[in-house]
Amino acid sequence: MSLYSNGSIKSVIVDPSNYRANARAEFRLDGDRLYKSDLKLANMGLSVASAAASPVNNKLAGMGAMIKSIRLLDGKTELDSCQECHRYYGFQQLLDENSGNESMNRYLVNNSQGLRTSEGDKKLVNLKPPVKLATDPTATPQGIIDVRDCLPLLRSLDLLDTTSTFKNLRLHVEYETDATLLASDVSSALTTLEPILLCDVIEDPMIISSMQKQMPSAVQWNAIEHDVFNVPAASADGTAVVAKVQPVSKKVRGFDNKRVGRILAVKTYSVGSKAVTGNAVNDVGNLGSIACYDEVFNVRVNGKNILARKGNDKAPNQRMAMVVDAYGDMASYFGSNLVSIAGQADLVTDGAFKVGRLDYFGIVINEDVQDLQFSYDRTTIVTANTTAFMKQIKANAALDIHLYAEVAKTLTMGPNGYRVAYV
Repeated sequence: MSLYSNGSIKSVIVDPSNYRANARAEFRLDGDRLYKSDLKLANMGLSVASAAASPVNNKLAGMGAMIKSIRLLDGKTELDSCQECHRYYGFQQLLDENSGNESMNRYLVNNSQGLRTSEGDKKLVNLKPPVKLATDPTATPQGIIDVRDCLPLLRSLDLLDTTSTFKNLRLHVEYETDATLLASDVSSALTTLEPILLCDVIEDPMIISSMQKQMPSAVQWNAIEHDVFNVPAASADGTAVVAKVQPVSKKVRGFDNKRVGRILAVKTYSVGSKAVTGNAVNDVGNLGSIACYDEVFNVRVNGKNILARKGNDKAPNQRMAMVVDAYGDMASYFGSNLVSIAGQADLVTDGAFKVGRLDYFGIVINEDVQDLQFSYDRTTIVTANTTAFMKQIKANAALDIHLYAEVAKTLTMGPNGYRVAYV
């Protein structure tokens, strides 16, 4: 704290060294400085070509939906990264308290997750709806993304030393190009705003020398690594004519020979248009995790099932409880993890579109993985006999199940530089 109070730390703004709208932004953190690791992407936002569309940012991840991938590099050496970052970032918003989403994230990232009971019809509703996107870049909402939420290394490494250790430090951001993941309406083209990077730095040579002596010789953290597997449609067009169990078993090779802590499964439509009606994106769209009917997950690690019997016993709330056990308290609402719920439209504003959008699976593994296998069963729904809610969720469609694993890594300092390795 004294470094801030005595003026040793100052805040600087770094403009992108390379920026291409709707594609990428890169920042170079060079110079004889120590950077605090609390880097923040600011001026994150979208402008819309036509004011008539008046969409809002993605209702789950807000402006975080723009980040498809993010990497921290030193020259060509990757220090930390997160692929398909926006889906994981969206899940993180649910780990904040409902009040935090309502009073903070609503303004920082322009999401729509803080819900309250309205005084009129007593439905759950967002009492502080997000600001609509504008055609004027100076008038459209702009937000701030804490890079530490995307790159866990920055929570373990307090300082980034560009004087002697990371001499060619750069942050690379790749933007999502699928408009259905970015905003609530896709009838008009969206354009990213040019972002800036907010940094706290130390430039005094004497303080730099003193702090370098206190830096740890090794840092360990859990990197967020990604893999994905596919669940075929229940039939050629995704519409079932009979109800039957659809078993899927997949080997996942992305985490082999790594120590895996927690792992999160995010279920999305293989065809993103399933989450869109006309030009309107259904609630959080394809950035959330889609509920299906009578789902059973299990994870087999090195030839041993993690869960007893077949898995989570077709119980959506049991599955949610497992996520809470693994990741902590999770903000939710009626029907968020169900294929259908009676009277949903009377309980939640826009309930027909909110049902079944936030159904995640998460579990703690804490093992060195040599062989990882996921088993996933769902029961197909006979759509001719189902409710409008079940038809809305399209629970028989082909799925991509995105996996986010916490993988243990170390950064070790030495006389000849540093080394990044798996534990």
